[in-house]
Parts: sequence; structure tokens; C-alpha cells
Amino acid sequence: MSTHPSTRTRKPLSAALCLIAFSGLAVLGSGCNQSEAATSRAAEAPAPAPQGGKSKVEDAVYTLEMKPTGTYKAGQEGLVEVSLLSKGDYHINDKYPIKFKVAEAAAEGVSYPKPLLKREDGAFEENKGVLKVPFVASKKGKTKVAGVLSFSICSAANCLMQKQELEAVIDVQ
Repeated sequence: MSTHPSTRTRKPLSAALCLIAFSGLAVLGSGCNQSEAATSRAAEAPAPAPQGGKSKVEDAVYTLEMKPTGTYKAGQEGLVEVSLLSKGDYHINDKYPIKFKVAEAAAEGVSYPKPLLKREDGAFEENKGVLKVPFVASKKGKTKVAGVLSFSICSAANCLMQKQELEAVIDVQ
């Protein structure tokens, strides 16, 4: 009698191990198609350093800016413009609920008639979008209008969900 295991007992075990190994590779190699809500970044788009309170944010895949749109008078409503421009293969996600929420701690003497703006309040196309943020400054001088824009931009490979703090310094007459 031979002390070597029979070929018959090794084959099923080898076949089972191969099946398990190939199943694992299939899962790993299947590639996860990322949904509109995926948050990972492509290799060409490194994560930006945290931004806070800037009038302009440059990223590898978008430019975001908040800027004054004219002259402002104390006690009268004015507007600042928030613009989003996608770059390269990225586009503005048309399914994401874009919103701009004004700063919870408004600058002294600044009030907001509409503290939350949504996609419907602006004009958004495939690669650019604009929201006009209304405010009232009660006194003359330099002051700040600020808030957070929540948005998503996508490429064929992934979608990025972002929240960026923005502010614009305005001169009230």
C-alpha cells in the first residue's frame, strides 16, 4: 500500500482551492463601477489641502470662486456671485443637490434674506454653474459675505462630493 495520497483526493482539493482563488481575484479584478455618490479620487486628482474662507479655490478638477458683482450701499440688498467651473474630463453632477449655506456666524451688520440657496436658485450647465447670494450690509465699510458650497463633480471614472468654505470681502458705501 502506498503512503502517498491518491490523485483522486488531491484533485478535488486543488480544484476547490483554485476556484476560491479565482473567485477572490474575480472580485478584486471586477472593478467597482462607482456611482454618482462615490467619493474616491482619480490618480490625476489629488485631494486638495483643506480650504477655509477663501474667495477662490483652485483644484486639479475644478475652480470655485466667490466675488463681488458691483457696488454696494448700506441698507440695500446686494449680490455676490459664486461660480463653479469643472476642468478636464469632469462635469458638474446634474443629480447632486447643490446648495450654498451662508455662514452661521455672519459678519457684524450683514444679514441674508435667503440663508440657503439650492441648485434651482442658480444657473448650472455641464461644466459651469453660478449662484447669486443676496445679502444686506447695514453699515458702510469693508465686510465679509461667507458660506459653504456643497457640490459634486464627476468624470467617467468617479464622482467627487465637496464642501468648500468661501468668502468675499466687499466694500459698502
